Amino acid sequence: MQLNEEIGYQVRRIMGLKETDYAAMAILMREPMGPSELARALHITSAAATAVVDRLVSAGHAVREPHPEDRRRTIIRAVDASRAKTMEHVHPMMNMVEDELKKLDQHGRDAVLQFLTGTASCLESNRDELKGRPVQEQGTLDIWETYGASEEQS
Repeated sequence: MQLNEEIGYQVRRIMGLKETDYAAMAILMREPMGPSELARALHITSAAATAVVDRLVSAGHAVREPHPEDRRRTIIRAVDASRAKTMEHVHPMMNMVEDELKKLDQHGRDAVLQFLTGTASCLESNRDELKGRPVQEQGTLDIWETYGASEEQS
């Protein structure tokens, strides 16, 4: 996971994108959407999403267009040139993974698939469980006191 973060940082650096802008581009490359949907997908406020969209549009990575069914609304779409530039950095990594998979026999590929599918399922369950937890109020948890208390109980 650390290596993935480092690679993501380098791609963002090369493309001149902030972390949230890069996350927005990843979402917009899958499908165009309105600013409020983008805000929800990024887990940020509408105002913050507007700032992200403004930066992406001004850098030429995205465009605002009228919604095809509701002209009062706007959708944000990743431009093809920016999509191609992003994929220019992603494709080599995808090819490297495919090359490694080709080195495995069918049993090995099946084991990798089973591991990745199981891991993804566990992580999704964990994410869903975390989503259901209430927000901790500020100032109500001192990690060092909690840690020390559990040490003393041992």
